[in-house]
Amino acid sequence: MGGASVYISIPESVLSVMSRLEERGYETWCVGGCVRDSLRGAAPADWDIASSALPEEVLACFPGLSAVETGRRHGTIGLVLENQVVEVTTFRRDGPYLRHRRPESVAFSQRIEEDLARRDFTVNAMAYHPARGLCDPFDGEEDLRACVLRCVGDPVRRFNEDALRILRCLRFAATLGFSLHPGTRSAAYACRNLLAAVSSERIREELSKLLPGQSVRAVMEKNPSVFFAVLPELEPLYRCPQETLYHCYDCWGHSLHALEASPREPVLRWAALLHDCGKPACKSFDSHGRAHFYGHVQRSAQLAGEILSRLHFSKQESSAIVQLIQLHGERLPMCEKRLKKLLAVLEESGLFQLLALIRADVLAQAPGLAPERLPLISQAEEAARAILGRRECLSRKDLALDGKDLLALGFAPSRKLGQALDSLLEAVLAGELANEKPALLARAKEWLLSEP
Repeated sequence: MGGASVYISIPESVLSVMSRLEERGYETWCVGGCVRDSLRGAAPADWDIASSALPEEVLACFPGLSAVETGRRHGTIGLVLENQVVEVTTFRRDGPYLRHRRPESVAFSQRIEEDLARRDFTVNAMAYHPARGLCDPFDGEEDLRACVLRCVGDPVRRFNEDALRILRCLRFAATLGFSLHPGTRSAAYACRNLLAAVSSERIREELSKLLPGQSVRAVMEKNPSVFFAVLPELEPLYRCPQETLYHCYDCWGHSLHALEASPREPVLRWAALLHDCGKPACKSFDSHGRAHFYGHVQRSAQLAGEILSRLHFSKQESSAIVQLIQLHGERLPMCEKRLKKLLAVLEESGLFQLLALIRADVLAQAPGLAPERLPLISQAEEAARAILGRRECLSRKDLALDGKDLLALGFAPSRKLGQALDSLLEAVLAGELANEKPALLARAKEWLLSEP
């Protein structure tokens, strides 16, 4: 995979930018993730070009083209081509870093090797040109072949420069299935407290990309202290035994196995990671020495809400994750009446997320439980699909009447009107009342006349 023998297929839009710049005498390379992913046989998410051209020189080469200049201060110009943005960044050297996050200044360079030397990991510090082949001064190709993540240069220095690189390192390991070079792993552990300098929003973004990774359990098992530096609320799970018949892992191990068993969607992965985070605080023992965790579902939901708030999750995402945690202890089997109520609360996508979380929870428990419980989850999924297929009444909006009908019946525009609608929905969900307007009006009239 080295030198001129390497071939990478570059999109025409990117090639056209490189050609125009080189016609004007500037050196260009494809750099970073697009090179790494192409060499892995994966489709790059985007393409970045590094060039000896200064930002104003890049703009001068494309006078009629729309450009995004928000990164100009750091040497980046985004060229809008065919409804996509191709970024061109001037070769640069970083100045001293401020507060373990960003360089105080950047100095433009004329050498690609200097630009690559400032990057985080060797597999991200490669450049490619269709005529000159691969530029790989730090043996990133070899590390890529060995599936190893290794910092460029001294790892302690790299992490001290930008503490977010610690989480990026673990994220790449989880998503690419790579192992950490021993020196890089030791440095991540030694520098973990520097993560306090990283904003909550950036921590959330990195973890939300990391959790769906194919190797997330292995990475979190091997580097727990690094994760506890950004999620300290989870440290009590570590080596907290579960002396029950239902579990074969401690609380941390159970959470990680549930995480691995859940679908690779960020909301579900967060719910799986946090679903039992309140267990250690609720632990007690009976007279036979068996552990119990009474109230842990409520405590876990509360603690999860606090974690998500600290990480500045949106209200919608936070609500969805906390709701899944609140309901993950649902009893099996689920009757049709209960499924209808859950569909009314969670809607279709939310219910199937809940059943996926319950399945992941079961798969992370003692192996003997799965043969009994997994079929019950499948039955609940089939029953839910049947309910949805019948287009049954599941929420207020599905009722055969609305608030206007109750106002015409004599209800005042008050809280009682909403209570009446909820009461009618409850009766329909329970099968006590047909979802037909005459029947609903008759029951509403009875309710109205019975009120003082």
